[in-house]
Amino acid sequence: MKKAIVAVPYLSGKGGTETVIKNFYEAVVANDSEIDWKLVSFGGSKYLDWIKNWEKRVYNFSDKRIIQLGAYVTIMPNLLRKIIKNEKPDYFIATNPVIWNLASKFKIKYSPTTKIIAWYHYSYKMKNVNPKYLKNVDKFWAISSGIKEELEELGVPSEKINVIFNPIDLKNVPLVKRSRIHNHFIYIGRIDYDGQKNVSELMKALNLVKEDYKVDLYGAVDSELKKELLNLIDDKNKRKNIIFHGFSTNVWKKIKEADALVLTSKYEGLPMVLCEAASRGIVLVASDCPTGVKDIVTKNNGFLYKPGNVLELSNVLSNLLDSKSFINQKSILDSIYKFSYKNYHRKIKGSL
Repeated sequence: MKKAIVAVPYLSGKGGTETVIKNFYEAVVANDSEIDWKLVSFGGSKYLDWIKNWEKRVYNFSDKRIIQLGAYVTIMPNLLRKIIKNEKPDYFIATNPVIWNLASKFKIKYSPTTKIIAWYHYSYKMKNVNPKYLKNVDKFWAISSGIKEELEELGVPSEKINVIFNPIDLKNVPLVKRSRIHNHFIYIGRIDYDGQKNVSELMKALNLVKEDYKVDLYGAVDSELKKELLNLIDDKNKRKNIIFHGFSTNVWKKIKEADALVLTSKYEGLPMVLCEAASRGIVLVASDCPTGVKDIVTKNNGFLYKPGNVLELSNVLSNLLDSKSFINQKSILDSIYKFSYKNYHRKIKGSL
């Protein structure tokens, strides 16, 4: 039987990458009788639910960033060398450029037939990945068509790139009820002011919406940031309808009603929260940012707006509030079939 190792750095356990790796197990590993899969974590995780089903080896360093960085320089290379030397996997898949770069060097001496696969979950350009990390990789798994385009622009031959997207469980997922007047918006994810997630843009757009609305935000937020964001809403009565719920390990169990999910990011990889919302029949409203959003949001499930265009976003939200004919939930579900476990399993097996 062939062997495959998936290697990751420290991950908190809260993010989209963790969701993908959890779903990867369900879509691929649990149904694969030809390959023996193992997960190796260099750094561990604060929350472990996402890897509970994996055969795994976890090297706990620290959840403090400075200690992690030191361990990546002093400890991880030797651990990685031993793994390549002793296990000689057929496939070594890494989500981190430093890890796959080191593995590509160790394989030359210890396991020349190992295929190194880069599986990056962010935009290569927005994260300024050093081009030298792209040279000694056998294959790239691109999680969006935009990332494939970035890799080609960076000089990677197209035959080395497989667009695999990310897997989403479409079975036994309950639809989320809609409100009577279609005025209930939600946001799910990390909350920052004007960083990658750019939540201030949502607040500025809501400030321009004249109609009544309700907004629920799910994500960790401190009191100072919460105050800064709410201060962008001039109408104090409308502020009362914007609720910050904090982080939840199983957020979808808490959401009983929603009409649209809003994403205001400046950049993404392939935002899983859009797929998760669509799988529940929720309309999508998202910035047309790099990368991945266009692979998900179509006229059959939602609306795109130009990043930074607050007026355009406010118009989209206002039009939803005025809409007499909301997008049919079945249309939304049908629009994301390409992200199903069945399709994903086929893409992964075809790429190996």
